[in-house]
Amino acid sequence: MENKFSSPYFFHIFTYFLGLFLLIPSYANSSDDSIKVMVMSQTPYGFITKDGQKTGVLYDILNQIIKTSRIGKSISIVPTKRLVAIMKETQKVCTIFANSPDVSEFDYIEAIGFELTAGILPAKGIKLDNYSSLKNKVIAVPLGIIFDKKFHTDDTLIKVRPPHYINAIKMLKKGRVDAVAGALLTLRYIAKKEGMSPMFFDKPLLFGQANVYLVCTTNLNSSTREKLKKAVITLKSNGTIQRILTQYFGMNTQ
Repeated sequence: MENKFSSPYFFHIFTYFLGLFLLIPSYANSSDDSIKVMVMSQTPYGFITKDGQKTGVLYDILNQIIKTSRIGKSISIVPTKRLVAIMKETQKVCTIFANSPDVSEFDYIEAIGFELTAGILPAKGIKLDNYSSLKNKVIAVPLGIIFDKKFHTDDTLIKVRPPHYINAIKMLKKGRVDAVAGALLTLRYIAKKEGMSPMFFDKPLLFGQANVYLVCTTNLNSSTREKLKKAVITLKSNGTIQRILTQYFGMNTQ
């Protein structure tokens, strides 16, 4: 008599249920694993050190979000414009952005507890009392930096487009430009790394403040979104995010 446990019929039934068993956890995690985590390639947000290590203030915060939420595997460092283009391709992507007109169509999951002031930082002796003071000044505007529609569409201003914040600061240091546009805290951080004291600069022209958020594309499922939101809230409440901000910018990060 044939052993029913060795029959072809039993083998097919067994492999069918085994396939279902293996498929269920794989399916449950697939949406989380397919999310790409990226950070803009700008010092000090995300950059690669001389010895090839990925780091940066936003990179480090995203790394903690990954560990806490268990969503995403690694962080890619890409140029800002390329990052925005990828997100607009409807791929599942998460990053950290300041609230700006260029990324208004994405899902602002949760503020990370950090606010950036945008403006124009001039060299000593360059007085920027108001917007009209920008006329005939050479202003370095790093690629991908957008914080004021009027400023960025104003063709009457003299603007040059270095690829990164650090290139803009070096141009200012060498006297090739009169001022640099962008996040003031970031500009001062890079200037300090370049050996430039606060005395090198004059009073900045302020354009406004923007909260910094964990931002994702709008195609995440509600469960994944909630995990990410809870992770950011946890990292804010336990002081992890503030410790990373202080490590890079000092105590004055609010």
